[in-house]
Amino acid sequence: MMKQRVKVWDLAVRLTHGALAGLLAALLLTGDEDGWLPLHMRLGVLLLGVVLFRVVWGFVGSPHARFADFVRGPTVVLEAARDMLQGRSRHTLGHNPVGGVMVVVLLGMLLVTAGSGVLLALGPEWRELLPLSPAVVAAVKVAHEAGAAALPVLVVLHVLGVLFSSWLERQNLPLAMVTGWKRGTADSSPLDSPRRRGLGLVLALGGAAATALPLLILLPPRAASAAADVLEPYRVAAQQADSAFQGFDAARGRRLYLQTFSTEAGPTSCATCHTEDPTQPGRSPAGKRLLPLAPSANPQRLSDARTVEKWLGRNCKQVLGRLCTARESGDVLTFLLTTPGAP
Repeated sequence: MMKQRVKVWDLAVRLTHGALAGLLAALLLTGDEDGWLPLHMRLGVLLLGVVLFRVVWGFVGSPHARFADFVRGPTVVLEAARDMLQGRSRHTLGHNPVGGVMVVVLLGMLLVTAGSGVLLALGPEWRELLPLSPAVVAAVKVAHEAGAAALPVLVVLHVLGVLFSSWLERQNLPLAMVTGWKRGTADSSPLDSPRRRGLGLVLALGGAAATALPLLILLPPRAASAAADVLEPYRVAAQQADSAFQGFDAARGRRLYLQTFSTEAGPTSCATCHTEDPTQPGRSPAGKRLLPLAPSANPQRLSDARTVEKWLGRNCKQVLGRLCTARESGDVLTFLLTTPGAP
């Protein structure tokens, strides 16, 4: 049969696809920067809402948006994968069976990552609205971090698969997701009636909004803690570890901040990424710009005790190869908290 241009992807699918790509990129950029954490949480809630919309749309949307159109059994998927590896492509108007697997895996991983992030935000780490045990919190953290690490890999595989399928089918599949049009046969399934699409759209939007809007309301930034509140847990722990403890020392903290340690990546110090002057922006090993550490230059820094604990846990392991002692943590925090801003 002669192929012609056929409208395949409706506007909801195309907008959802673009929104997921943009939100995921923004989340990856803000995930490692503590000063961006309030924004990161809100972006995560929006991502969760978009994913939920796409899941509902997968049941009530237009024909080729539905999971029933592209989710196939293992035998069909393996046969399609074998054909692709051998350079053959059985043209499908919607997602092919292999692409359908990737769609489901991506949506599932996005749900796990965004959902675990919301649990952390509502649990003991932030709002304390959910009574999660330490073991549950630890498991949720692992799920969130594993999802955040897996998603870039899945996205790369998805893009490579789309480009490979474009070559096999001799048509521009990325452009088709933008315009909605692909080449198909004259007897291709038409889109649903406007009334049916409208009812499905209301249902999908309603489900996503009912989830995302309350969460956005429940996730205001925590009130900034005073410097004494940030230091207090470390003071108590330092006194328990050493009865002769006399208090934290900014000069001692500065020496530790500048001290170089041997790591698998080579000689490293806090100043390697954050510069010798913590009032200045730094650079990560990957070249990402880091906001200043000193609150005098960046008031959002070190303003919440739980965020500080997370930051110290991550960076002490990277620089020292171990967790910092309470006195080391308090000394470095005292140095950063008392560093004056630029005149």
